[in-house]
Amino acid sequence: MVKVFLAFLSTTAMQGAYAQAPKEITLNQRTVAELVLKQGLQTKEVNLKYQQFRLAPAEALSKYDWTLKAESGFEYDKSASLLTSSDLKEDKFERYKTTVSLNKPFTTGTTLGLELSRLSQKVDYDGSPTNPPPSEQTLDSAGLLLEQALLGNFFGVADRGNVNAAELTYEAQTITRANELEDVVMGAIRQFWNTYVAQENFKESVASRDRTKKLVDAVKRKTSLGYSNPGDLPQIQAEFETREQKVKTSSTDYLNNLENLITLLSLEPGTEIKFQIPAGIPAVPKLPTKKVEDLRSVRSQKLKVEAASESLSAAESESYPTLNFVGKVYTTGVDENSEGSYSDVVSGSRPKYYMGLRFEYKFGSDVQNEKIINRKLTKDLESTRLSRQLLEAEDTELQAQRKVQSTYAVVQSALKQKGYREKASQELNRSYNQGRTDISILITAMNNYFDSEVQYIRALGDYAIALNEWAASRDELIPDDAAVSDK
Repeated sequence: MVKVFLAFLSTTAMQGAYAQAPKEITLNQRTVAELVLKQGLQTKEVNLKYQQFRLAPAEALSKYDWTLKAESGFEYDKSASLLTSSDLKEDKFERYKTTVSLNKPFTTGTTLGLELSRLSQKVDYDGSPTNPPPSEQTLDSAGLLLEQALLGNFFGVADRGNVNAAELTYEAQTITRANELEDVVMGAIRQFWNTYVAQENFKESVASRDRTKKLVDAVKRKTSLGYSNPGDLPQIQAEFETREQKVKTSSTDYLNNLENLITLLSLEPGTEIKFQIPAGIPAVPKLPTKKVEDLRSVRSQKLKVEAASESLSAAESESYPTLNFVGKVYTTGVDENSEGSYSDVVSGSRPKYYMGLRFEYKFGSDVQNEKIINRKLTKDLESTRLSRQLLEAEDTELQAQRKVQSTYAVVQSALKQKGYREKASQELNRSYNQGRTDISILITAMNNYFDSEVQYIRALGDYAIALNEWAASRDELIPDDAAVSDK
């Protein structure tokens, strides 16, 4: 029984350990980009921020929604009236009112409306008036309304300008969304390489400490045999402590970068990461010339210039006084019962027409003139930004390409330097063992070799980052269709 219980505990412990085992994932530049776009919190922030921009064009179009109004109620009227035949007369009126209207403004400066109303009245006369009207009557009315802007907002110039400006601005913002996602991807790639460099730096620190430890043991043996020079052992022991310190600092730096990478990619805490780094150093690619006008930042800014022009046109149209044509056509009907009044309305035997002009002019604050000035300044500002971005876009790609070529040359040189440093360290180590080299020279060579290894790894990361920055400057790190499909 005890054996069975112990076996059960052992099995349970193994299952618990297996369940708590950290996950493992292999990362390369492509998987990092895919993960940060798929589940990164920064990506979600960008997407949510740009989803908020959808409200502006919807609000601009909401001014042209259909408006349905309905009102129905009961009115009891026993109030005094100048038309009563006697101050003592107290007629009682009970009225049921119902009104339904449907209106629709259009971006042509036109407003169409339909109105239906019914008034049912019941009168309780006080006394016995001569030739009284019927005590119960129903009045029906159906009307069609038309209003057209003729001067201010001439046939909808301002309406269309405001709507177009909102839609163009949203389209411009949608384009720049891909650029912000590119920045997120670039940040993830930089963190990927920083973490890899920190890991390799830590490994090299440990290897350097181990090499120094072997040299410490060798110097101790020589010292015990009386073959070492005075001060050799303290020098190498002090250098070993330096290597120990480097291991501690590089370990902390690696763990910090690893945690930042895990958080950036929204991985589970404690996930073990293996880095998949391409073998060799890829040559600088030859890319075709990219038209500056095709870049997302330039296309977005062009749309902003168009939006500013539309806003200016709208402001100029709205600065004129309002002069609208107003037309109304009604047909009415009245009878003692609702069926009769409805028949009158349908027959059109009792029409009512109205045509006229409505003029409105606001003055005093000169706000319309200031609005035009403001919109002109906005247009000039956006145009200036476009001119600047055209120049900066060319400079950015040229500088990115130059950086790629520079970092490629650096990583090639760093690789050669690492080989020379390694060879020098090995030769000086043999020379020291033969008693022909001072230990301080050997320590300097070992340190230079360690630094060259770290510099090579850093240069390799800088070259990879520069390649991605070059692609980003050409809008090729995240294609337009990939950004759109990720909404």
